[in-house]
Amino acid sequence: MHRSKPQAMRNKIDLSDPGQVRSLKKRLGISTGDLHLAIGKVGNSIAALSKEFQKATPAVAPVQSAGALDSALLEEPSDAVAGHQASAIEH
Repeated sequence: MHRSKPQAMRNKIDLSDPGQVRSLKKRLGISTGDLHLAIGKVGNSIAALSKEFQKATPAVAPVQSAGALDSALLEEPSDAVAGHQASAIEH
């Protein structure tokens, strides 16, 4: 007689499984202590833990617009750069 292995819940973290703990710590960029504190606060739902640490981390600064980058590329090179290029050509 074969017994079926109990299936792990996909949306809950099992603290007794070192692979799950390591994977979640790496994904969230946190320590074991931080993980245990957060589980005590919001429970062992992976979605709730992700949301908790998403609130704790500051938002990423917006990327500079393409128009600003284009205008920076079109500017004339500075005299120091132009002088360096001229001396490199003379050698």
